[in-house]
Amino acid sequence: MDLSAARQLINPEVRGLRAYHLNPEHVSVKLNQNENPFDWPASVKEEVAAFTRTRPWNRYPEFVPGRLNEAVAAYAGVGADQVIVGNGSNEMLLVLLLALSSSTRPLITCQPTFTVYRLLAAGLGRDHEPAYLTDNLAYDIDAILGVREDAPRGVILLCSPNNPTGSALSEEQMRAVLDFHEGFCIVDQAYVEFGGYDATPLLAQYPNLIITRTFSKAFGAAGMRLGYLIGAAEVVAEVRKIKLPYNVNFFSSYAATVLLSHADMARERAAVIVQERDRIGRFLRDIPRLTAFESSANFILIRVPDKDALVRSLRGEDILVRDVSSYPMLDNCLRLSVGTREENDRLMAGLARHYAA
Repeated sequence: MDLSAARQLINPEVRGLRAYHLNPEHVSVKLNQNENPFDWPASVKEEVAAFTRTRPWNRYPEFVPGRLNEAVAAYAGVGADQVIVGNGSNEMLLVLLLALSSSTRPLITCQPTFTVYRLLAAGLGRDHEPAYLTDNLAYDIDAILGVREDAPRGVILLCSPNNPTGSALSEEQMRAVLDFHEGFCIVDQAYVEFGGYDATPLLAQYPNLIITRTFSKAFGAAGMRLGYLIGAAEVVAEVRKIKLPYNVNFFSSYAATVLLSHADMARERAAVIVQERDRIGRFLRDIPRLTAFESSANFILIRVPDKDALVRSLRGEDILVRDVSSYPMLDNCLRLSVGTREENDRLMAGLARHYAA
C-alpha cells in the first residue's frame, strides 16, 4: 500500500479538518491562551513535590482517584458519585460524546464557540448542527431550540461563559433549553469562576444536564491537564463505563487535591482577574474605533478595523494576543486574555499608542 492509499483510509471527516494549532511564540506579555497569570507559590509546589518523591513511579495510579473525587465533589457541592475526573475537560467532553451520542444524535452547538467541539464531532462521525449567537454575540435560545426541533434527541453542547466571545447563559436561558430539550445538554463551564451562572444547582432537577469544568483557568493549573464532569449519579455511572482506565496520573491527582485545599486562594485570584478584566473593558470602550464585547470570562473579545496592523503593533512591543477572525461571525476580531496588572498596563499602553498614531 502506498502513502496515498493509506491516507484515503483515514476518516474523510478528519481529512477535511484543519488541525487545531497554535504557533509557539516566546514573548514577555503572553495574552493569547486564556491562562491564569498567577502561578502557585513555592510552598504549594513543594508540598506536591515532596509527595511525588515518595511515590513509586513504576506502579499505576489509583483506578479511581477517590480522594480527588471527594475533594472535587466538596468544592462543587455535589456527591462524589456525581463526579468523573479526567485528563483535562476536553477528555471529559470526548468521553461524554462517546457515551451520549450516536449516528442519529447530532451535536448541536451555538457558534462561534470553542473549536474543539466541532473537531470531536467530526472525529466521531457525528453530524454537527450549529445555531448562532445574536449579532451582538449573546446567546439566542430561540435559535438553539429551532435547531433542536430537527434533532430532538441530539446532544446540545454549550459553553458558558463562551470561548471566544465571553457570552454567558442566564439561569432562565439554561432552564428554557433543559425544559424543552429531550436529549442531553452538556454545559462547558471552564470559565464559570470568573462570571456567569453556575449551573450546578440545576443538576438536582435535570438529569439530562452534565457540566464540565477545568483546573486550567481559575485554579491556574493548565500544565497539569486536569478537568472533571458532574451530573446525575445514575448517568455518571453509565458514562464512567467508557472512561479510559488510569486516565489521571498520580502527580496531577495529588496536586489537584492540594490546590483544592487552597480554593480560597484561587477564588481571591479569580476576583483580581475579574477586577482587571473590568478595568481593561472600561479602557477599551473609550477607544472610538474599537468594539469591546461584554465578557463573563478571563478575556475580552474586541473587533477592530485594522486587525493585522494591531497584531503587528502589539507584537512589536512583545505582546501576544489571539487572532480569532477565522471563527464564524468574528471578522476582524481579537481575543485579549487578562494578565497581571503590569501586563494589562502594557497592553493598554500599546493599544493607546497604536490608536493615537
